[in-house]
Amino acid sequence: MQKIILSLLVLLATFIAPAARAMDDAKPVKDGVARYASVRLVPEFSHVTAGQSMRFVLEQSIKDHWHTYWTNPGDSGESTRIKWNLQNGFTGGDLSFPTPERIPFGPLLNFGYNKQALFMTDITAPAMIEGDEVTLKANVEWLVCKDICVPETAEVSVTLPVARDNVKPAKTDEALFTAADNAQPKQVNISGMFEEGDGTLTLNFKGESIDVSQIASAEFFPTEWGIILNPNTQEFQKTSDGFSLRMSRDTRSLSEIKSLDGVLVLIDKNGNKVGHKVSIALPNIAASPPTATGNNQNGSTSLTLLSAVFFALLGGIILNLMPCVFPILSMKALSLVKLSDKEQRHAVSSGLAYTAGVLLCFLSIAGILIGLQHAGANIGWGFQLQNPIVVLVLSYLLFLIGLNLSGYFEVSGSFVSAGQSLTTKHGLTGSFFTGVLATLVATPCTAPFMGAALGFALTQPPAIALLIFLSLGFGLALPYLLLCVSPHLRALMPKPGTWMVTFKEFLAFPIYASAVWLLWVYAQQIPNITLLFTAMIGGVLLLMSIWIFKKSNTKLFIKLLALATLLGGLVLAFTPLTLHKELATAGDKISESNSAPSHGETAVPFSQKDFDAALKGDQAIFVNMTASWCITCKINERVALLDEATQTLFKDQNIIYMVGDWTNQNPEITDYLKQFDRNGVPLYVYYAARDKATDIRAEPKILPQLLTPGLIKDALIPDKI
Repeated sequence: MQKIILSLLVLLATFIAPAARAMDDAKPVKDGVARYASVRLVPEFSHVTAGQSMRFVLEQSIKDHWHTYWTNPGDSGESTRIKWNLQNGFTGGDLSFPTPERIPFGPLLNFGYNKQALFMTDITAPAMIEGDEVTLKANVEWLVCKDICVPETAEVSVTLPVARDNVKPAKTDEALFTAADNAQPKQVNISGMFEEGDGTLTLNFKGESIDVSQIASAEFFPTEWGIILNPNTQEFQKTSDGFSLRMSRDTRSLSEIKSLDGVLVLIDKNGNKVGHKVSIALPNIAASPPTATGNNQNGSTSLTLLSAVFFALLGGIILNLMPCVFPILSMKALSLVKLSDKEQRHAVSSGLAYTAGVLLCFLSIAGILIGLQHAGANIGWGFQLQNPIVVLVLSYLLFLIGLNLSGYFEVSGSFVSAGQSLTTKHGLTGSFFTGVLATLVATPCTAPFMGAALGFALTQPPAIALLIFLSLGFGLALPYLLLCVSPHLRALMPKPGTWMVTFKEFLAFPIYASAVWLLWVYAQQIPNITLLFTAMIGGVLLLMSIWIFKKSNTKLFIKLLALATLLGGLVLAFTPLTLHKELATAGDKISESNSAPSHGETAVPFSQKDFDAALKGDQAIFVNMTASWCITCKINERVALLDEATQTLFKDQNIIYMVGDWTNQNPEITDYLKQFDRNGVPLYVYYAARDKATDIRAEPKILPQLLTPGLIKDALIPDKI
């Protein structure tokens, strides 16, 4: 049994990290004309010359009231990109972006372009060019936004004759290239220094090569995201030897960048704007983000390292009460009942082995999570259960444990056998893997106090983040460890007797329930009922293989038949899943035929587009971020959110109830969680209705992770209590 479980754990580890891939099914239109913007590629000269570089302008024409984006799009958006498709020997350069504009977009501020953007680029020809003409092609991708955002692509191409016999190429459109040159930020000698403090960033510039007296104001566009709060006003002030810009700091640490690069736009008294490239060297800065005090704009509260460790420890202890974890802890506690005082050393060894299993598993999951996030994957806590293969493996694993507890089969050394002696190697090995299993089934849950601690952890350097995850794991292991090291605590447990057999068999039922729950989660993730059927048949074959093995005695043929049946069940269950196109990665979309679980008649699905539209309106909004594999979420929904009084409250108060389902990987929900320094569900956020007098919303309010109807009512209408 132990070998089977270990094999399944290895299989689990194989699939634990969901892949991340970007899908783009849009086909580029030809001739550079798309729906809301169009592009054309214009060469500087009429001929291409071997061995020389030639400049090009990529002219982007944008419909009225729509806009595209700069290299740093600001608070939202995506910059324009070019992908060259050139003949052998030709090489294309990157886009050089013109000076951007500040574009308000609801409560956000974007950096980009209205009506027209003139990008510069170049192409270098090889030393030898075959033929009399060449065709230069590229695909251009951009995001264009108004009230909605639309990704567009277009194919551009230019066919040019090759310059032969000392032919001097003529210029094609001097006016266009003059305009493009003027639109580019200038390279001038403007030296700058920075000061940071009190939530602000101040840039001080000396005007050696500019006439400061002609400057009326200025704007700074940082190349890197997260440095300043873009919508806030930039305060311009002249100094004795230049001028300064005072800006509100955002949360990204300056330690993440080597220099503060950007475009400084100087505005004269007539309103004319000229962009200048600036780069300010930064000294070595401690790798920690600016510390917020009180509630920030997203409603999250600041934490110190000490409080984050304490909350993680407390959250880990509470995880032991989760329906999946409690039976596993009970099984281990049951094994301590028969121990005598003389076996204290073995009890301590068992507790340490269990704790080692928990901590090692927590470190592994946390390390994978942190590594994938640093590699750019948009995932969060509980990410492994967003992969249906992992969910099915865990369901089978719990099914096997339940069968063992029910007495369907008994294998000496099984780590789930109650009363198994701790004097053998198998006992310590079993304790270790019980800790691993407890961690795997506990990690999808976010207990009270955990959310803030995990959010803090994943904004810190890896060493601090792992310390917090270890504190969470130690909290999970602590109750059993205390039972092992303290004979006085064990003395409070019931005396050994026949009740132990009955209790062991009873523990099988919550384990079966957990397996069924995981199968239900699996059903939410798959695109059609066929895969659920193959998964259930795989479980039947798994059961059949154990039955055959029990009948085998020592006959090799029957043992091989049992192994073949087991492998057949696993192949039947997993092969269609791994080959299915929609489930090749955990972040793919689910088929429309698979309806989402009901969250109440007032609920509407969360999407960033719908949420932004609702936020611009006047109604109050209640956001519920949940997942099918989150037990705390399901309890809150059943006890509080689906309660008739709560649903009536949503209707009577005209509250938009938005539900974000994170059962499968969803980058929009992951990004929303990050706004509140959270990396797991549940998360409940209430946005009060817009004040009629001031037309302003109050700061969003984060509700506790354990809800009651009364608590929701207090949060939504506190003045009426």
